[in-house]
Amino acid sequence: MMPNILRGYTASRFGQLHYRIAVCEAPAPLPPLLCLHQTPSNSGDWLPVMEPLAARRTVIAVDTPGYGMSDAPPEPATIEDFAQIMAKCMSDLAAQRLIAAGQFDVMGFHTGSLIATQLARSLPDTVRRAVVFGLAAYPAEQREAKLANLLGAFPPPGPDLQHVEKLWAIIGHLSDPRISYEDRHVSMAECLRLGARMPWGYISVYRYDFLAAMAQVFQPVLVMNPQDDLWAPTVANAHRFPNGRRVDIEGVSHGVLKLETARVVAEIEAFLT
Repeated sequence: MMPNILRGYTASRFGQLHYRIAVCEAPAPLPPLLCLHQTPSNSGDWLPVMEPLAARRTVIAVDTPGYGMSDAPPEPATIEDFAQIMAKCMSDLAAQRLIAAGQFDVMGFHTGSLIATQLARSLPDTVRRAVVFGLAAYPAEQREAKLANLLGAFPPPGPDLQHVEKLWAIIGHLSDPRISYEDRHVSMAECLRLGARMPWGYISVYRYDFLAAMAQVFQPVLVMNPQDDLWAPTVANAHRFPNGRRVDIEGVSHGVLKLETARVVAEIEAFLT
């Protein structure tokens, strides 16, 4: 863990909520930045960019309930549930004087992009700006089909280890070729630790009407679009944010935060400043 990034817990209605925080020591910092990860990962995804971005604001990365070190809900939650929990987390951190009270910015990756959008939609006076990486935005019939196919894509644990083989194949297919096998192995181990609830975050995603929600966000939105599995729907739908701007990052797939750190930080810094 980076030495200037600390860990902590706060309460949520599903139990304890784990977060990482990089505190800005600069005078007159910008509003804090809340970072929300993809499924089925955790807040560690944001480590490459947390310290650079913390030079000008405090950066918080939270494990979505059921992932990382946050306690799980009893059943798949909704994107609205996650957004409410993240809003309470920020209020609690402000009450503890770990971050400034008032407005904050939000940044999401894949599943985190939906939660960030719902936060901006539901808290227009509190969420100042949003950054989203990849848009899992589909019409209702496609979302229903994806829900129906989830068990086939992510079979529950069984004696033949079919679920392990499928998971390793998926990770290999999605990862940028520059991502090491060590990193892929660690990612798979984190997925396996979750057991049968590993795909719950995808259930949350496909039950949410992202297309409608995007049109109801009027804050400035930066849409970062690496060339991963959400490239096409992001190109097709980024315009639905009334005040959105899309930045395509061609030639890099999953792993963009680690592989293109300097470029990513520069784009976000320019947008949030």
